[in-house]
Amino acid sequence: MAGKGTGGNLADVAVAMDRLLRVFSEFVRPIQQTHSADRISLSNLLFLISVGEGDARVNDLVKRGRYVGSNASYTLKFLQESGFIDRRQDPDDRRNAIVSWTPKGRALVDSLRAACESASIPGNAVQAIRSFENHCVRQPAS
Repeated sequence: MAGKGTGGNLADVAVAMDRLLRVFSEFVRPIQQTHSADRISLSNLLFLISVGEGDARVNDLVKRGRYVGSNASYTLKFLQESGFIDRRQDPDDRRNAIVSWTPKGRALVDSLRAACESASIPGNAVQAIRSFENHCVRQPAS
């Protein structure tokens, strides 16, 4: 890892993001238990959050989140069977589905977001992660 106060490189960022996800998983566990959602894996939980307000087309979620289609299907099936999302056919494109949070799903996401509100995140952190993602997409490893 890069020394304290240095920028590091992309590998250092990836290691830090991996560690951050494990810490986040521990942080949200009590919230999940409060909402009877402790069976939801971190990746499924992050997918649930990514659905966002209102209706979301599954194809858009898969593209934006860079999910493998079959993994997204399993995740959506689990979240629907667990009562966290509603899923219906897209009337404009019958090959696609539209999903949205149920009241149970919204309550969980709202609680997670409220718990995360108090965290002091540097204003450029999300932009730095997006830049990292864009760089990796544009620059495949040789």
